[in-house]
Amino acid sequence: MKTKKTIMTLMFTASVMALSLNACKKSGDATSGTSDTAAISASSSATASEMVFDDSFDVVTQSSEQSNLSVNSTGGTITTNSLTAQNASFTTTAGATITVVPADPSVFPKTMTIDYRTGVTSPNGVVRKGQIIVNLTGEIRVAGSVISVTYNNYSVNGYQINGTYAMTPKLVAGAGVNYNITVSNGSITQPDGTTATYSGTETFTQVAGIGTSTITDDTYQVTGNFSYHNTSTGTITANITNPLVKSTDCKDITSGTIAFTDNKLKGTLDFGPGTCDNLATITFGVTTQTITLAR
Repeated sequence: MKTKKTIMTLMFTASVMALSLNACKKSGDATSGTSDTAAISASSSATASEMVFDDSFDVVTQSSEQSNLSVNSTGGTITTNSLTAQNASFTTTAGATITVVPADPSVFPKTMTIDYRTGVTSPNGVVRKGQIIVNLTGEIRVAGSVISVTYNNYSVNGYQINGTYAMTPKLVAGAGVNYNITVSNGSITQPDGTTATYSGTETFTQVAGIGTSTITDDTYQVTGNFSYHNTSTGTITANITNPLVKSTDCKDITSGTIAFTDNKLKGTLDFGPGTCDNLATITFGVTTQTITLAR
């Protein structure tokens, strides 16, 4: 028969164990083993993946304009190169080779191949290698056109990606050009050799450059969500809580916030007040870090 002293000792031990478990949960998820630091690392990789895939938006819109496959806000074709049925390819000033088949700007559907070969560095310092293959059912800024992007041995700043990046313009003219963006069957090999899967659904809403004849002054607000998974960190999901601001004159996201869920942990990434840089601040639990992103 247990004595009163023995029972009190057992109760005290149980209380200590409960307090220890609660303390553990405050700095991470005791069930999943995820710590604040691990969650920060995973969400940083997820954000890098989002930015690397959305680099395709910049490439496709700019290359389409250079290939006479874009229209301005009043519906007129933007002509920047003498691309004709007899001239199916040209080299951009940045060094990429663009080939359009069929070359006649009025004939759709068509395929545009953007070839960076073994490496081309853009004026703002982005290094791209390999090919982007773009299938277009219509001009890039015409509502209802479907632009489907795939990749051939393609990488951005050392991040190699595969999958399908689909762009659908949904509004043209007075309110600007907005796009629905979907990434499906996405995979990414990071510079350290680790691989992950990625998927996302976003909306690009034009907020500047409306009514001008070129995309070079355009600015978009990005909303939506995405998901990232690798075998070491598991799955992390993201929801854009304040629109990400993306402008043509800056390769980086300048402001906006993303809410992350990693197992049972919640975190927030903040791109800052509008400065053009590749820094962001991320917080999980009591841990806050400044991170450097891929672009």
